[in-house]
Amino acid sequence: MLSRKVSGAKLRRVREDRCLKVTDLAEAAGCSRWNIYKIEQGDTQPSPQVYAALKTVLAVDDEALAVDPAPQQPAASSA
Repeated sequence: MLSRKVSGAKLRRVREDRCLKVTDLAEAAGCSRWNIYKIEQGDTQPSPQVYAALKTVLAVDDEALAVDPAPQQPAASSA
């Protein structure tokens, strides 16, 4: 299991920036186009093997695909 969630929107943006079709990325990453579609739609997360392949094919690091962390809310003071 991945320690961070993949952002489908980020994956799609990077894929489109590289001028790759879903089918091209799927073939290069060794998975189905439906798997890429589901990841981009946020319906599923990639397996560790597919995630590693996506990073390699797209030449990106974890930050480029990870969901941005939620902003920290300041702790409420009890006064």
